[in-house]
Amino acid sequence: MSREPFQRMIPSLDGGIPIVNRVQARRLPAILLAVVHVLVLALLSLPSLAWQNSEESASPQEQRGYPVAVDGYEIFRVHQNLGAVTAQQRAERISAGLEQLATAEDFDPEAIQATEENGVTTVRYRDQLIVTINDAEAHGTGLPRQALAKQYVALIQEKLNAAREMHSARYLWRAVTYAVVTLLIYAGAVWMIVAASGRLLKTIETSAKTRIRSIKIQESEILKGDRLARILAAATRLARALLLAIMTYVALAKVFSYFPWTRVHGQQLVAYMVDPLLAIGQAFLSYVPKGFYIFVIVVVTHLVLRFIRLVSKELERGRIHFAGFYPEWVQPTYKIVRVLLFAFAAVMIYPYLPGEQSPAFKGISVFLGVLFSLGSTSAVANFVAGIILIYTRGFRIGDWVTIGDNTGEVVQQSMLATHVRTIRNEEITIPNSVVLGSYVTNFSLQAKEMGLALHTSVTIGYDAPWRTIHKLLIDAALKTRLILHDPPPFVLQAELEDSYVKYEINAYTDQPLQMPYIYSELHANIQDSFYEAGVEIMSPVFHALRDGNRVAIPHQYLPKDYRAPGFRVTRADPATDGDSGSRP
Repeated sequence: MSREPFQRMIPSLDGGIPIVNRVQARRLPAILLAVVHVLVLALLSLPSLAWQNSEESASPQEQRGYPVAVDGYEIFRVHQNLGAVTAQQRAERISAGLEQLATAEDFDPEAIQATEENGVTTVRYRDQLIVTINDAEAHGTGLPRQALAKQYVALIQEKLNAAREMHSARYLWRAVTYAVVTLLIYAGAVWMIVAASGRLLKTIETSAKTRIRSIKIQESEILKGDRLARILAAATRLARALLLAIMTYVALAKVFSYFPWTRVHGQQLVAYMVDPLLAIGQAFLSYVPKGFYIFVIVVVTHLVLRFIRLVSKELERGRIHFAGFYPEWVQPTYKIVRVLLFAFAAVMIYPYLPGEQSPAFKGISVFLGVLFSLGSTSAVANFVAGIILIYTRGFRIGDWVTIGDNTGEVVQQSMLATHVRTIRNEEITIPNSVVLGSYVTNFSLQAKEMGLALHTSVTIGYDAPWRTIHKLLIDAALKTRLILHDPPPFVLQAELEDSYVKYEINAYTDQPLQMPYIYSELHANIQDSFYEAGVEIMSPVFHALRDGNRVAIPHQYLPKDYRAPGFRVTRADPATDGDSGSRP
């Protein structure tokens, strides 16, 4: 084959002149895959479209370079653009031209030489240009331009000789042998997997009713035995399908790698599987320093939290004292400090989280922030009100209080709500914002130190001596359980009405939780004391209208000879009666 036909076949390998149609047809699948690969990388990394000379501004793919390969074996990489031709286009055209050289009948490896031309170094096959090396290309490799060109010449000669050898009959027969052996091994492995999985499925089906037991939590049956057997069988079939698919994929890639025409596709199949694993591994290794920062922050936060918990326990036990810091503040303060500490740790950890700069991560963060802001207005108000209520010490757990229209014992006080249990064992949940905006009466706050004054009143007519009423009321109070004798009870004459006097008895107790029962017993003792003294607890209006009615005192307190008075009947005086016809 003469030089001129060969020159017409490959007029230039490293320039803007297109390759012949036959070469384009043979390289079309590889070119399409390369284009798709570049588009995906472009969408993921958004590289700059402008050409940059500095390595810092270059895209990751440009820093790695584009491979020049023959029959799937990489020779070198192209990093720099040349005029209007990109590095990727240069790599593709050089690869196509070298593959034509590898199949040319009159190929002479010694004809590949490196020459100096106008400030650049070129590698040519006879008169045909293979690759151009400028100073920028050489600078990226760390070698002088002439040394890099000689290295390319040696690599091209070596790889083209190897590629020509791969197209020989001896190599192809050996590749066929390897492919057949690989397929036989694949078929044997498939048969073994299918047989083993079949036996396992039969074992599961036969032991479904005898050996496989149901999954239970105490007396509740979560998963029956037959259902569990079906799940195990389905998992076995799925694992078999996945294993066969992986084996088929690996075997196909291996068979493709034996032949020069399909080696590229075999390498691509392997890359599709290996590249994600390598990327995950590299990402994990690159994340290790950040993970160490997160580990240190978590450990320090844990140690600080343990120290704060220790101090809070000592405060509760009374071994540590702070002026103006009350014991009931310990747990709320500990919870608040813990939340703030966790928030501070989260802020410190956030920059080291994987993907924290990604748009998706930022979008989720913004969405959660807006969602929290819109949906937590009342919750935040209750939380702030809860903190205010705790530190103003309006009431504590166990106090008997009246909040609005609700009276009962405080059984729980959280940051969002206060729980009050009434005498009827009804638990009322009141939001802290409502509590903060209501009047709160605390009956227990001063009960232990000064006592709580209970008071009730009776109305007695002016005909009853007030000293007697005072004595009766005080005696009734002293007979009542849980009423303190010191300070002693006392009576106030609260009001002087037209027909009666209102007496108010005041007595102290240190058991405010028993208020309803103390009041009930006090009222009963007042009734007994007045009945024993013969004093009616009646409205004076009734006394003015009473005529022939029985005294309003229980019979056991009346004398044995007591008789109800009769009605008073009087005869009208005719002299004063206007009716002259009245009878005597």
